[in-house]
Amino acid sequence: MAKSNSKNAPLAPMTNMESTEFAAEQIRRAIISGRFKPGDRLIEQQLTDMLDVSRHPVREALRLLAREGFVELRRNKGALVSDVDAASVIEVYNIRMALGKIALDYLLAEEGRLSATDLKKLEKLASNAVRFADLENQTETVQNDLEFQQAIIEATELQRTIRYFSELTGDVRRFNNLLKVKYTDRKGDAERYVMRLYEALRDRNLAEAQVIWQAKFSKAAERYLSLIAHTRSDGAEQQS
Repeated sequence: MAKSNSKNAPLAPMTNMESTEFAAEQIRRAIISGRFKPGDRLIEQQLTDMLDVSRHPVREALRLLAREGFVELRRNKGALVSDVDAASVIEVYNIRMALGKIALDYLLAEEGRLSATDLKKLEKLASNAVRFADLENQTETVQNDLEFQQAIIEATELQRTIRYFSELTGDVRRFNNLLKVKYTDRKGDAERYVMRLYEALRDRNLAEAQVIWQAKFSKAAERYLSLIAHTRSDGAEQQS
């Protein structure tokens, strides 16, 4: 089959996109984990040496991360790791809250959209939330809660909603890591915001599910904002 060079060809030849995605993922992970901290300069040459890729994919990766909010590109200063501030917390949680409402509306609009398999998965995650609340270490609680949220979103099979929600999970992990959040009422959170939400979904009670979802995300944002402002928060404090 002849190779087409037409500008109107439906498919483009392979580029260095894979290298760009690799570089972006590695830098993103370092930012989320806190290895690269807010205000750190991300110098292209140093990144190319660490990642063993050429400079162009690194430059494109930084542009991608800037669009995601992890990096700021400043004239004459290059790339800097973005701060975790009140505006970013409010933006991330308002978007996640809205995407969740879309998911709940869709799942409960017609009987059968929330499958028995998905409901069983949510039941297990809700039960885990209550069980993990008794563990000394909160790591399992945090991971389980993110999986519970993601399971609701993925049950819709709405690919755009899933993609946008998933992308913002990295921001949530970063907030937890950088703000050193210690959750002090995990049992109450599990019962109020996870088990009750599962029960509302099981009972196909859309109004109740929407109220709990909004309360859950509003409380999470409020806690982050209180830690940023160094004020007291209900259910969370900063680890020493």
